[in-house]
Amino acid sequence: IMHGTEERVLPGNAVAVSPGKPFRGLQSFGNAFLQKFHCAEMNADILQSMTLIDTPGVLSGEKQRIGRNYDMSAVSKWFAERSDLILLLFDAHKLDISDELKTVIETL
Repeated sequence: IMHGTEERVLPGNAVAVSPGKPFRGLQSFGNAFLQKFHCAEMNADILQSMTLIDTPGVLSGEKQRIGRNYDMSAVSKWFAERSDLILLLFDAHKLDISDELKTVIETL
């Protein structure tokens, strides 16, 4: 979610090639990722000084292997390298974390 003059949602493929947006580097993660990525713009004053990124939840078990067609940890690292603050949320009722979440945490 980032600042814009009007409320709209832009597809990832368009945002990744837009010279006015900071997401050009996301092209390296391929079309599978860009089809899932979206950018929402809102005309809110607070968004003039920040951009909010909400990543998808991490997968567990068999879903980790077949559920994504892109490298979640590499995408998380790309965003983390450009972030001032990262909030990592997870389900406290689960006794263990998935391999994918562990990899993301290690990447950060």
